[in-house]
Amino acid sequence: MSKSPGERARGRSSFLWWPRRRSALLDAGLAAVAALECTASSVTYIGGRIHLNLAAELGIALFGALVGASLVVRRRWPAVPVVVALIVMPGVPGMVLLLVALYTLAATWEWPSRRRRVVALSALAYAETAGVILLSMVDPGDPTIEQPPFWGQLVLALLVAAGATVAPVVTGLYVGARRRLIESLKDRAHGLETELDLLAEQARERARRARLEERTRIAREMHDVVAHRVSLMVVHAGALERIVAKDPERAAQSAKLMGEVGRQALNELREILGVLRMSEESAVEPDSLAALPRLVDQSRAAGMAVTLTVSGSRQEFTGEAEQTAYRVVQEGLTNA
Repeated sequence: MSKSPGERARGRSSFLWWPRRRSALLDAGLAAVAALECTASSVTYIGGRIHLNLAAELGIALFGALVGASLVVRRRWPAVPVVVALIVMPGVPGMVLLLVALYTLAATWEWPSRRRRVVALSALAYAETAGVILLSMVDPGDPTIEQPPFWGQLVLALLVAAGATVAPVVTGLYVGARRRLIESLKDRAHGLETELDLLAEQARERARRARLEERTRIAREMHDVVAHRVSLMVVHAGALERIVAKDPERAAQSAKLMGEVGRQALNELREILGVLRMSEESAVEPDSLAALPRLVDQSRAAGMAVTLTVSGSRQEFTGEAEQTAYRVVQEGLTNA
């Protein structure tokens, strides 16, 4: 269940229900202005009809301060200042209190989940404001002031009431919707950032696995190359040791074959290491089925009884498949 911007702000609050201390100062300032306006307008409105002594004026001032103080809780309970304004409006008219209260009500309450309350309180405020303004024009307190016809007074009261109630409500709805949109975009951006971090982590994990698999493959290649070539060199070295005194010519052939096998091992190792260096040049012909006769001849030259039999029709295979078959035969000869 998503939280409203006001609830999220209260969750980050560092001073009672205000998100920042300057918000508390702003509300206190608005409450002071509303209290002064309520006091001044009440003294003027009531004093024009009845005589007020000092005690009555002090009482009105105290009451105006309490009414204006309702704006202090407008962020926590936005309906409170609206209800207070509606209750005291007939005797203590205050436009600052009404404007700020209606704006806060529309901006902080969720829309449209609570639209009925917002519409009901706004409509009640509009009707009561129009009635109070119309009453003040019908009975201005000074009979010498010339009054326009009643229909003119009614139209003027409705227009002024619309400016005093509809305008702050519409502004509050716009600001609240914009604030909720920004919060939603921030949440979406945070979700996208989290998703991108997850994708990046998955990409790094795939890259790590790919490197591990490549290292494993290269290790197998190096094992096959080194094990086979070194085993042939060991066999030739043992044969060379036995026949060097009896058959120098054959010993020279074995020594030559050992050198060739060693060079082939070095070339294959260079090829494998060249892959690691991303080299595009290959020092030797890639191992394939066509190289099997040469592999068998090397083992036969070492004194092994090896025969190569080829049957059936020649088929085309991928380079990886032929290299795998070549390594299988090479491993078998090494084990033998």
